[in-house]
Amino acid sequence: MTPLERRIRRAVEFRRWMVRIGAAVLLLAAVVLAVAVPGVGTWIVAAVVAGVASTLGGLVTRSADKALALGRDAVLASAPAAPLVVAAFQGDGMRGHIAPVPSDLTELRGSPGWVAVGSRTVVWLMIEATVDRAVILTKLEVRVESRATPPPIDDIEPPPMAEPMAEQELRTFQVNLSDPTPVPRPADGVPDFPYTVSHLDPERFLLQVDAGGPGDVAWRVNVHWLCNGRSGDVIADNEGQPFRLVTMRDL
Repeated sequence: MTPLERRIRRAVEFRRWMVRIGAAVLLLAAVVLAVAVPGVGTWIVAAVVAGVASTLGGLVTRSADKALALGRDAVLASAPAAPLVVAAFQGDGMRGHIAPVPSDLTELRGSPGWVAVGSRTVVWLMIEATVDRAVILTKLEVRVESRATPPPIDDIEPPPMAEPMAEQELRTFQVNLSDPTPVPRPADGVPDFPYTVSHLDPERFLLQVDAGGPGDVAWRVNVHWLCNGRSGDVIADNEGQPFRLVTMRDL
């Protein structure tokens, strides 16, 4: 939560509690009136006062909730965008379809059941700045989202061809998914982070991902950046879905 969000929340909570206290005072006055002054008319007046107190408290509580939501939306809408974009592609090796395989050929081609199959895979990242100043890349973070036993796989075939990148332009890092917290490590002769990118000088990374053993692992990559006193990260994944590698026991 940002400092501005905290200030908005504190202000709304303060107003909410002040109104609740006011409603409680009205309710207490109604009870005192009903007890101290006999008569049916007094009870009717007390009931009306209590109803007003309850209604007032409910209305203000709902208004406070709306104000808090609007304040949060305003903060999120005003948050500046990240100063870079990341294009990602997973390829190389074989791919297979999680059983059952669709019988229709058109449905099979566009099926989300295709996954990378084998003991290793690769992920290409192209990172480019979107601002007229340099952006420092501080690290790549591999976030494993799930680990499971390998599902049944059918119809294993080569993956679609990826756009080649010139070898001399690639920064190669190696990742072992069997580590509890996988860390991208530079290959021999490759400098470690930080790197710098601009809108005229992007960087290209090749992640050589090793399964480290049988399993079904899904992960994303966070690209951490620093620019003009700001910092953050951009998530790289497979068109909105996590990267995934299924390694069978006989591979």
